[in-house]
Amino acid sequence: MRMLPSVHRRLLCAAVAGGLLFLAAGGCSYLQWRRTKAEQRSELEKSPGDLVLEKEYAPQDCFGLAGRIAAPAAAPGPLLVAAFAHEGSRELVGSREVVDVTGYWGLLLPRGAYDVVFFADLNRNGFYESDEVVGRTPPGAPVTVGPEQAPDGMLVPAPAVPIDISRPGRVEASVRVHVVPLPFVVESVDDPLFDPEMGEMGVYEPVRFLARTQSWFFSLGVPDFSKVQLVLVHGIDGTPRDFKTLVASIDRSRYHVWLFYYPSGLRLDQLGVVLAGGVQRVAAERPKGLQVAIVAHSMGGLVGRRAVNELCSKGRPPYLKLYASFDTPYGGVEAAAGAVKRGTELVPSWVDVAAGSPFLTRLYATPIPKDLPFHLFFGWGEPGDHGPAPAGDGTIALPSQLDPRVQVAATRMMGYGSTHVGVLSNPEALAELGRVLETTTAKGGS
Repeated sequence: MRMLPSVHRRLLCAAVAGGLLFLAAGGCSYLQWRRTKAEQRSELEKSPGDLVLEKEYAPQDCFGLAGRIAAPAAAPGPLLVAAFAHEGSRELVGSREVVDVTGYWGLLLPRGAYDVVFFADLNRNGFYESDEVVGRTPPGAPVTVGPEQAPDGMLVPAPAVPIDISRPGRVEASVRVHVVPLPFVVESVDDPLFDPEMGEMGVYEPVRFLARTQSWFFSLGVPDFSKVQLVLVHGIDGTPRDFKTLVASIDRSRYHVWLFYYPSGLRLDQLGVVLAGGVQRVAAERPKGLQVAIVAHSMGGLVGRRAVNELCSKGRPPYLKLYASFDTPYGGVEAAAGAVKRGTELVPSWVDVAAGSPFLTRLYATPIPKDLPFHLFFGWGEPGDHGPAPAGDGTIALPSQLDPRVQVAATRMMGYGSTHVGVLSNPEALAELGRVLETTTAKGGS
């Protein structure tokens, strides 16, 4: 759980007036979120069935419509996939670019029926526009999105849509979306996309966050599948910039870094399934000899563990070599559990991270495969640090970091006198992570 600079970046502050307040910059983000939710509820009562408003109000109840296309060799760069409400206003509910390197795409959508349309920048003016349609689902055959269509409860498989740039069509809606070449590639974690303000947006405005990021996964540089693929997962209110020192410590000649950049206010089941799906897509690009390691921080460790359960549902895939976590609240957060009992309206991920939550119960019902190395890094804070009682790293109590259910599954546990975020810059911890990566991803390593 990344902590804000003005308050040592702590997330969980206090139980006040019968409600749990999570302080963000300025100390009022949670209260503003509550007011916004009340306003959206009122608007939904006036306009039931408004899919755009439903998506804004309850993104945790949305589903991921996911598919893959084969873009023609002559396509002018990436394509844009867009989902329009099939009935009523026929509004644009969601859109994102489809990178021609892989062809994979996904949209976060509420339950409903949609016309899925693909656009290309045919006139090369830097925009996808209404008259540049190069593929679409048949007008009388919308895509239905809902729990019945999601085998894993989150992802809905999209139908195949042929792409034809030789005979472009158009849509009635006004579309003008800026083209971003290679939107999933960044040069460093200093990219403005990873500014701390984005982490806060991911907690309280996940739909706006996804509209800005246009992707769940980012590659540090152009992907190189001949290297070990290292997937980093940040915590709540965090961004990949939290891993700046860690990334600098990685031997980039051996490891290619992927950043799972997600809106951390969503349900952890959803996020874990999306993470697993992304890892599977990376694995599909190089089926032979690929090696993948997942390293997560704080609540990201719960997301990572959920992904591991998904990936290993039929046994550990041979490409998955390591799962490691830093300062993760495996036992949950007691204060969040108290707020849940009081009926306080909370960000969905905090419902899941509450001690004793149904999510945590489900999480440990599936054991980590014995042949998957799991290295647990934990922190007990710096001298004079005033963490939660009993002692912890300033944010997460030690009993939660060292929950017995994960101790028995850990290959090894390593503790450090660092703060919650400071552990990601601890030289000894990073050196140990380097040794663990080297051991588990060396040829024949396990």
